[in-house]
Amino acid sequence: MSAVFMIVFFVLPVLYLVLISFAQHSSTQGVAWSFSLNNYLDTVRDFFFWEVAWRTLRLSALTTLICLTLAFPVSHYLVTSRGWRQLVVFIVLLMPLVTSVTVMSYGWLILLGRQGLINTFLTGTGLLSIPQPLMNNEPAIVVGLVHVFLVFMVISIAGSLQSINPSLVLAARSLGAGPVSTFLRITLPLCLPGIRAGSLLVFALSMSAYAIPGILGGPRYKFISTLVYQQAVSLFNWPVGAALAVVLLAITALIILVVLSATRLVQICRSRSS
Repeated sequence: MSAVFMIVFFVLPVLYLVLISFAQHSSTQGVAWSFSLNNYLDTVRDFFFWEVAWRTLRLSALTTLICLTLAFPVSHYLVTSRGWRQLVVFIVLLMPLVTSVTVMSYGWLILLGRQGLINTFLTGTGLLSIPQPLMNNEPAIVVGLVHVFLVFMVISIAGSLQSINPSLVLAARSLGAGPVSTFLRITLPLCLPGIRAGSLLVFALSMSAYAIPGILGGPRYKFISTLVYQQAVSLFNWPVGAALAVVLLAITALIILVVLSATRLVQICRSRSS
């Protein structure tokens, strides 16, 4: 049953998307079903596309790195805390999942806008003479992405921390290992599955994000998903939009495959050395 579900709701739509990407745009029919590579050739020849692709890749990697850095202390506190403290952390983490991404992005507009709360506070206290442009830039996009996707990294790492036998840490500390050495030699290696799962999940979600870059980045700082939306929805050029979507899918899948292969190679080398 699960295989049928995957075929109907995932494999077939992706295959149809790939099929449309080889068609041509028609002003009368919408899609002219004639096989051609022009959509892909025009995409790879477009310098603006590679600029947008590099921004998408760079900010997605930066978002993943920041989420990974912030997730470890949050995950540790989530695993070690009990009672109402753990409940509060859960509620705060799950709020982005039960709230519309668009609503949260507009919430950041209230905070980061020229007349927003941050600029109002800084100018009111005399720290700034004029409001600063905190919106429509790359840092604003990263802030929004981290806010939304941090929960996926925390849950992944918390699952790995929960599975670690506490006696291993106690044994290392009793043998003279310090907190840093215990973390690097015991906790971090045992958390690698959660780190890998969370990093790949956050990276893939960041690569395909649309609302956050569109609202917080403005019209200048586009993601590939923005180009897909413009071609498919605004210009009704479905073949070009499908080709851009396929390229985005291919780039994301290739990076995930490289990361999985690298981690697998590291595990093989470690098992042989031990």
